[in-house]
Amino acid sequence: MAGYSTVTTFFDESGKFKDHDVVCFGGVASYAEDIARFAQEWGRLLAINGIKEFSAKDAFNPRRPLGKKNSAIGVRKRTGALRPFIRCIRNNLLVVTGVTVDVPAFNELPSHLYQIYGKDPAFMAFMRALLYVLDFTPPKDKISFICDDEEQMALPFYRMYRRIKKIWPGAKEKLAAISFVDSSVLWGVQAADLVSALMRLEAGRLWFKKDYNYRTLFKQLSTTPSWNSRERIQQCDIAFVAKKNLQGVAVGIKEDWLKATL
Repeated sequence: MAGYSTVTTFFDESGKFKDHDVVCFGGVASYAEDIARFAQEWGRLLAINGIKEFSAKDAFNPRRPLGKKNSAIGVRKRTGALRPFIRCIRNNLLVVTGVTVDVPAFNELPSHLYQIYGKDPAFMAFMRALLYVLDFTPPKDKISFICDDEEQMALPFYRMYRRIKKIWPGAKEKLAAISFVDSSVLWGVQAADLVSALMRLEAGRLWFKKDYNYRTLFKQLSTTPSWNSRERIQQCDIAFVAKKNLQGVAVGIKEDWLKATL
């Protein structure tokens, strides 16, 4: 036997920094046996609603049908129709996590910090999310990091992954793979899309007073699991990287990062 298990993570970005005040990189993580159960249930939900591919952007539009078999028009009906997707995540997967970044505050950082992250705060969110996965993964286990395949993000994400693997304590031993996939074929990425979209909307409410229709779904997603719960979820951790703590987060690994080479 190999003597270790693999933690599989699915992540997706929500919000583009040129168009939104908040960007988020969020997702889910669990072991293989959990993901198999999750996929079976998520696929069933897609089928009974008549959804070919779950997209949070489409699902959050209550004026359009949710799917061919369930229109769920209106906020109240749409919220009810989306609750089972949240339950699917919490009942089958161990960890929900994400990093949200205040875009206007990020744009005011000292220019030398962009040597690490570039001008897109999504790269900071990616890095911090990956470091969090490293933190909660047991020492002997391995990590497979799976992201939605987006051409302009994939190569920078890969380069950051390689540097983290080189400089961060324990990363070389734990990080086994990074891959970029079409969300239509891996339902874990669709779950990550839902997670990151809700986190981004909640950060917008907290920082910029932007109300949104689906806060009850966010509350359902982020509720701390009780000790006697039948849910599989054990952690729901969200890093809200706002103006007051942004620079501290940004400089966390500056020296080692700039010294490292691919």
